[in-house]
Parts: sequence; structure tokens; C-alpha cells
Amino acid sequence: MSPEALAALVALALEPLGLTERGLTARLREAGIAEPAALLGRLVTAGWAQASRGTWVLTPSGHKALREAHAELERAQDPSPSSDGMETCPSVPWLTQVQTHWVEAISVNYAVDPGLLARLLPAPLEPEVFHGTAWVQVLMSSLRDMRPRGLLPLMGVCFYQVSYRAAVRYRNAKGDWRRGGYFVRSETSDPVMRGVGNALKEFKFHEFGEAQMVMAREGDLLTVGVDPEAPFPGGKLVGVFDTDPRTQPPEGSVWTDLDALHEPLVECYDAFGVDDGFVYVLTIDRAPWNARFVTPVQLYCEYLQEGPLAPGARLDSVLHLTECAYQWRPLRRERYAR
Repeated sequence: MSPEALAALVALALEPLGLTERGLTARLREAGIAEPAALLGRLVTAGWAQASRGTWVLTPSGHKALREAHAELERAQDPSPSSDGMETCPSVPWLTQVQTHWVEAISVNYAVDPGLLARLLPAPLEPEVFHGTAWVQVLMSSLRDMRPRGLLPLMGVCFYQVSYRAAVRYRNAKGDWRRGGYFVRSETSDPVMRGVGNALKEFKFHEFGEAQMVMAREGDLLTVGVDPEAPFPGGKLVGVFDTDPRTQPPEGSVWTDLDALHEPLVECYDAFGVDDGFVYVLTIDRAPWNARFVTPVQLYCEYLQEGPLAPGARLDSVLHLTECAYQWRPLRRERYAR
């Protein structure tokens, strides 16, 4: 469908009682269409619009064409489209109806050695390299009112979670690349959520740990703490962040501004797992991240400073995020190239 035809269908769809030819022509000219009369003739030939008693309306075929065009636009904007041969395989169908939101979150961005990160990744995942280095984000978030859609917020679960998300990619069986994240480590403060996560196929690709966690605010200062329970050593995290937003990255960051790191570190909707010759893809549909650079006043991250990625790991920047709603899509999987 041409952009001109789409503009005409939208104009008519917005007026269910129809438009006079004069009114429709005026709207099409406002949309930059130089020859509206010729366009209307093409709509009639296609069976998408008709004039009755001087009023132009959409036909049933026109409504169908508009819905199909809308679906095509949605597919074009999908940050995680399905590949040919990808199949849906959710553990629990209603899981995709769960809703929650971040009250706020901190993303601590580390540049790490690609070779060291590669050792932690199952084949066929490999580190995605930007500015000559691999990347791991330590994402600590305060989640509120997680519940099936339709239930009151009072029925939801509130908890904290910290995830160590590596930027990765893989090549599927058709040879196409897909990028996303792989969690090399995660903890939650809620033992029930930990049990659910470890029981479901959607999250079984690494074991969720349990930890005592806190996120406390005093003015612009946000204090976070993670103290893992046994047997999950190596994940102590203590940080104090000045959340007064900055538009520019800190000195020494490889990113020139927020836009530069947006696609590599922010526009990441897929979480990957690997099992039985498949890559499993769990996609999060979420609101845009309202991310801003903030300043770490104090920071100790045991996993990055003393753990398997410690040699050469470098703190690049910290992002603060607020009020982000999200839900999961049904789990998908596809074969990968061998």
C-alpha cells in the first residue's frame, strides 16, 4: 500500500460518518498529496472506498486493508520479530499475562574482556563487541505489584532483583544474527519468585540466587545493597549513587552521549538461553527506558571487581531508570547454526 493510499484510508477511518469530497480533498492536500482526485479514483478501483450521496466512506475491504497495513507497520516496528522456523513454547501460557513495573532501577555498565566473557557463554552465544570491548550491565531494580493482568495491585508481589546482563549475539540456522542479553548471574530478594524462576523453562538457563537486598533513597542519593545467601558467593554489591540526572557521560566513558549507547545497551529486549540444540528467546515488551547518566559516589561490585570477569573489567558509566512497565511475550525458540 502506498503512503498516499494509507493517508486516505486513515482520514476516512477517523470519520465513521464519512467525509464530503471537498473535506477529504482538503485533508489529503494537507498531507502533501498533490493529486487527490487521482488517488480517490485508485481507492475506488481497489474497492477500498466509495462515495454515497456526496459522502466518502471506507468499504469493508478498505477497513480490512487498513487493519492489514496497521499490522504490517507493527511488524516493522517489532524490536524482536520471529525468524522463519521459530516456534512458540511457553512453559505456562498465562505467564505472558503477568504485568509489573520498575519503580526505579540502576544500570551499572562495565566494559569487560571479550575472551573472559566468552568463557561464561554457552555456544552459540558470543560477546557483542562495541568500542573494542564486551559489555556487562549490572541491573538492580525495584519491582512492584507483579500480578496477572486484571488483578488489583494489592494482589501483586513486590521484590528486588539484580541481574548481570551480558550483551551477546548468535547466528541462527539460516545464518541470520540476533542480538540480545544473557544473564551470567541473577539474585532476587523473594524466595517465592526465586523458586518460580528456577522452575520455569523461561528462566532455567542459569540458577537464580537469593540475597538480602535494599534500595533506599535520601533526596538525590540512592543507596543499594546486595548480600547473597549461601551457596551463592561472589555477588556482594554496595553502591551510593547521586541520581541528579546528567545529560553527558562521565569522563572516561567510551560513549559520546545517551544516543550512542542506546542501541547497544538500552534497546535490548531479548534474553537468551541455550538447551538441546535450541536458543530460547524470552522477549520483554516494555515501556521506553527513561535512562539518564548518574554519578556513583561509592561502588563495590564483587562479581566484576573480584570475580571471573575482574581482570580488565572497567566501570564505564551508570544509568538511572524510573517507572518502566513491562510484561513477557510467550517463550520462543529456534535452531542455531553449528
